[in-house]
Amino acid sequence: MDKGVSIVVCCYNSSGVLSQTLKHIISQSVRSGIKWEIIIVDNNSEDNTSEIAKSFLAETKVPYKILFQSVPGLSSARKMGLDNSQFEYVIFCDDDNWLDKNYVNLSFEIMEINKKIGALGGYSEAVADGILPEWFERYQQNYAVGSQAETSGDITWTHGSLWGAGIIMRRSALAELFSNGYQSLLSDRIKDRLASGGDIELCYALRLAGWKIWYEPGLKLKHYIKPERLNWKYLRQLNRGFGAQKVVFDAYLKVLEPESKNFNQSFKLKWHSQLIKLLSKFRSYGFRKLIRFHDPFVGDPEILRIEKSLGRLKELMKVRGRYDSRIKSVRNASWRKIFSSDNI
Repeated sequence: MDKGVSIVVCCYNSSGVLSQTLKHIISQSVRSGIKWEIIIVDNNSEDNTSEIAKSFLAETKVPYKILFQSVPGLSSARKMGLDNSQFEYVIFCDDDNWLDKNYVNLSFEIMEINKKIGALGGYSEAVADGILPEWFERYQQNYAVGSQAETSGDITWTHGSLWGAGIIMRRSALAELFSNGYQSLLSDRIKDRLASGGDIELCYALRLAGWKIWYEPGLKLKHYIKPERLNWKYLRQLNRGFGAQKVVFDAYLKVLEPESKNFNQSFKLKWHSQLIKLLSKFRSYGFRKLIRFHDPFVGDPEILRIEKSLGRLKELMKVRGRYDSRIKSVRNASWRKIFSSDNI
């Protein structure tokens, strides 16, 4: 595998934001000796995303590729970018991420120093066209903004995952996963549907395969938040999606839990046990709050918890028996490493 950095930008109808993102990418202050490239994956856009990318990159001296992925979904777009990347360290840069000028340098240096890092993430700052809502700071991590962990360095067995904005992954680690039969349980975002979590799922899989998850706050990017996303209704929908994706994450976490010193050992694995537990949680929210659930309740954290519970309930009812079989499939996966207490 060639040592260097591949920046993969997955796009869907990105014409309104892509130019600023590419401006920051080609402004990278990459030191001599570090090879790098830019890969744009147009995920079946219905606008002129590819044309904007071609026009903007035409004058750059950085090697680049513009690919078209007809299969919808962020996971499939990222897989195409990964398969067509040349270098060992792959930065997945969202179409609204503005990378700091030293992002490539620092990513390369950290991944080179510790060969067991499978995924690396940094600090994200929000930028918007106007004033951010007063509730934004409290819920900024829902938008992949802020610090990803309390301390820098190895977060494998503490926080344990990273968001996808600006995440750096070791190509050989991912190649090892896929060659040993790993398949994602999530499709991640498809067009404008508020589904996500493919990045977190990959982090969990890398952990189970023996790789480290790493946080470095010196890695900085600005995350441009579109105006239509800065409203309470959108945040509620986002949290409902978070609840749904956690049903999938259970398949990984319930395998990880018995091997971690910090997790509760008494978790029931059957889907109906999860359903009973969830219905009990709805009772705790209170009848008055539930019957007025469609009121705005702007800024109310309990409303977001209810949204997550509703998302989880809908997904649990959808998967039913597959909930149990998913846990068994991850537990018995050929790509999984069996840990001893010394590994944790």
